[in-house]
Amino acid sequence: RLAHQGQDQNAQWFHQQALGLRMERVCNNAFRLAQALEKLEGVSVNYPLLESSPYHELAEKQLSGKGGAILTIRAGSKERAYKLINHLKYVKIATNIGDVRTLVIHPASTIYIHSTPEAMEEAGVYDDTIRISVGIEDIKDLIKDFTEAVESLGEE
Repeated sequence: RLAHQGQDQNAQWFHQQALGLRMERVCNNAFRLAQALEKLEGVSVNYPLLESSPYHELAEKQLSGKGGAILTIRAGSKERAYKLINHLKYVKIATNIGDVRTLVIHPASTIYIHSTPEAMEEAGVYDDTIRISVGIEDIKDLIKDFTEAVESLGEE
């Protein structure tokens, strides 16, 4: 039992020490993924560091150039959002955030399922919204995976 407690303490210490590195990586990955997605036809991207964001100036000033690990995209319809999500190969579908893996969710049919349309709109959640919690994977793999998924929407 004492040996197990020591292992838990070591794991917790390592996790805390690595948190800064993980945050640096996920913020960088999220920004680069948002930039890549913004160039694609068929989706719109919401990420505060993008120059197209209405929050760009505020984010630069208050967030010190780190826009966080979460971005959202709109796919044009609920069906297109589902198709995009289902086409992803490396990304997991899950409601949690802050994982080392990239996670996606269709918030309108999951965490906002019992919300009113007004509450959803106020939160920026629509039928075609996909929330992406970006992980620490190689950004080239993520960009390729999402690019292929977006491009699959044009094959309708």
